[in-house]
Amino acid sequence: MWLAGGSLMLGSVATEVIGREQPAQIQNYNAPGNLESNYNLGCIGLNDVKPEYNPVDLFKAMKVCILAKRYDDAVRLFAIAGTYGRYDSLRVADATSHQAITVARMEIFGDLPEATSKEYDQAASTFLSNSTKIAEICVEAKRIGPPTYFPRYMIQHGMGAFFRGNGDGLVQKFDSKTAWNQALASYLKCAAS
Repeated sequence: MWLAGGSLMLGSVATEVIGREQPAQIQNYNAPGNLESNYNLGCIGLNDVKPEYNPVDLFKAMKVCILAKRYDDAVRLFAIAGTYGRYDSLRVADATSHQAITVARMEIFGDLPEATSKEYDQAASTFLSNSTKIAEICVEAKRIGPPTYFPRYMIQHGMGAFFRGNGDGLVQKFDSKTAWNQALASYLKCAAS
């Protein structure tokens, strides 16, 4: 049994039946809500980001920006999506769910042409080395505030989606304010507010 990208894969080893080896049988089960996106945003600017947009929504918007060569907008969306992902990893109890951000990025950006990826990476590197631009993103992230969505995209990505009993998948007695400040500080390196 393996978990790969929010999928439960059950495999059986090859067996011999009447002297012939049978190939392994793999079954892939996706939990409803795994890496779900609730909004199709297109390429939006940071001023249009709302706290109900989850990281998958923002990564999809970021991809549209990259394809339109609006790299600064893409980097800003990446910063907010990553901060929201960090916050969600603090509030989602199942540690196997926390890889949702990495898997979502791989699925969404995996088919970008190599030349486009390199061009974006270069623009992102330049952007992220500018402390003034990072400070501006921190101001905007604080203005937007912590997520207001329920992190189903992440909860349904982990093993708990298949084996969780009762409960919503969130950390008990979660301190939203502390977690938000921690996400801002650890991901964006923003000063505490």
